[in-house]
Amino acid sequence: MKRIDLSRRAKYRITGQDRIRYLNGQVSNDVNKVTPNKSISACVTTAKGKLEGHIWIGMEEGNDALLVDTDLDLRESLMIRLSKYIISDDVEITDITDDFLLLHDLEPEDVDGVLSKRYGSEGHDHWKKADDLVSGADWMSESSLEEYRILHGIPAWNSELNLNTLPQEALLDKVSVDFHKGCYVGQEIISRLESVGQVKRKLVGLKFNDGASPEPGWELMDQDNVKVGNVTSVCSREGDLIGLGYVKRDKLPVKTNNNKNNLSSEAMIRHTLFTNS
Repeated sequence: MKRIDLSRRAKYRITGQDRIRYLNGQVSNDVNKVTPNKSISACVTTAKGKLEGHIWIGMEEGNDALLVDTDLDLRESLMIRLSKYIISDDVEITDITDDFLLLHDLEPEDVDGVLSKRYGSEGHDHWKKADDLVSGADWMSESSLEEYRILHGIPAWNSELNLNTLPQEALLDKVSVDFHKGCYVGQEIISRLESVGQVKRKLVGLKFNDGASPEPGWELMDQDNVKVGNVTSVCSREGDLIGLGYVKRDKLPVKTNNNKNNLSSEAMIRHTLFTNS
């Protein structure tokens, strides 16, 4: 069993009789889908549909609270954002980042834990007290996890995701948005993009041929040397360089350009649009 330590993520406990209704008005997925045995992902967005955070939502044992986790860099800002619209609701949000460990079993051998598809396939989450000892697992290193994440097209905050990202650009609409639920902040824009519009760029997987040495931030160029996208993540896998990046719709990037020192690589790039991340 491969076990991933996600304990450094920011974590919140949401209590109160109105917790499900309230959180449903703040996030893109349907909180009613959360059960004691299943967690879901969701986007927290601005009124203009841009990300303020990408979160996972679970249910505390005993069904008395919702458990939310997100990238550690959003610990303060997301707490403020989720609390912003609490007026007369029976809701309380508590920061429990330092009180709990958060572990994820990748492709688990049993059904223990809470079902969670954090990395594109079925796995299980475990929330444990900070002083609980955990053993008996094959822990994934950060480099191995980064390789796995990139290979499976899973966007990460501060790499593929930031405050200017629309959910559809990062393909989060396929896993983190419910287009049939009630209203939430940002719904109008996100629904409009789904029904009558298109985003200008999409997340793609990249494989760089021999001779390329790309880095996050490098540009992707077309045959006419016009920028069509950019690289966001890169790693080495079995001798190959693979990565993630954004590409304009219907454009095939063919070379990288390092805009830091104006050096370019003529290496051909293969790209794949992820559809089931």
